[in-house]
Amino acid sequence: MTTARLPRLLACALALAACTAHAATPRLWKATHAVEGHGTTTLYVLAAAPAGLPAEFDAYYTRAVLPALRASATLAVEGVGDGEEGPATPGCDLRQLDEQGIATLNDARQRILTLALQADMARRDALDVKALAKAPDPDTQAQSWARLIEMSDEFTLLQFARVQAASLASAAPDHKQGANVAEALVRARPDIPVHDIDYRTGMMHAYCAAGPRRTMMLLDVVDSAPPSATATARLTRDFDALLRGRAPSDGSPLTRLAPLDAGLVCARNRDWIARMGKVADGRAHFYVVPVRSLFAARHDDADCGGLLDDLAQAGFTVTAVK
Repeated sequence: MTTARLPRLLACALALAACTAHAATPRLWKATHAVEGHGTTTLYVLAAAPAGLPAEFDAYYTRAVLPALRASATLAVEGVGDGEEGPATPGCDLRQLDEQGIATLNDARQRILTLALQADMARRDALDVKALAKAPDPDTQAQSWARLIEMSDEFTLLQFARVQAASLASAAPDHKQGANVAEALVRARPDIPVHDIDYRTGMMHAYCAAGPRRTMMLLDVVDSAPPSATATARLTRDFDALLRGRAPSDGSPLTRLAPLDAGLVCARNRDWIARMGKVADGRAHFYVVPVRSLFAARHDDADCGGLLDDLAQAGFTVTAVK
């Protein structure tokens, strides 16, 4: 090899490395729909992991996600609670649960109490001396948590467990961005109107309608907290696998709730697409959506296409943002 060729080979190698560095798996889609008299409406749809991953704040986040957010007039995420009134939701019927389901619910209550105590200890550890002196007595706080958990219904337990799990994640040494990408986006655009992607009681309705096995969700939240480095690495691989159209690994947090897909994926997607399909104001809107809802759920317990296909069938042109 002549020395004259070395600069060219080095330049090619650097160019290849640069291309590889920017070749993140797309997790943001742009859905456009032109309506006469209203112009072209754009819906940005971002796939999100259940509890947030460091990989969601990579170069793709800076290069593709944040510019789309800046171009959007509104941001829709889960759990804000300002959605429209949806179908009547009487709450969860305990009579749907068999003996095993009741046992799972009782087990979940105990484990959520343990999770709350762990999160409370982590919060106390983060306080300075002055703030710690004003904090509630640990034993008194523990009794308060126990009473709250004992009195809470299933869905309130689920929401409470998620808050405590997020608190533990925030206390992790390597925690930088926030519990999840939705929260980070809200902070990135404090001026943007934030709305609930669901009906006001949409998530409650989906959970309560999930049937006798719905208590799996309670245990799943507890099982996922606090996230270890190994679990985070595995979830990152499974998240990327779904985005690439491949199946996650056996037992993955992204698949172990598949028995509940009929209510938590298919039914919610029908609600979402009905509302998203009506947006025709000629502006851009940003949606943060659980990754499992974007792709088809076809197995023994569910049979529906994903939200991306639903948007295409509703007349939107859907393309991945590179």
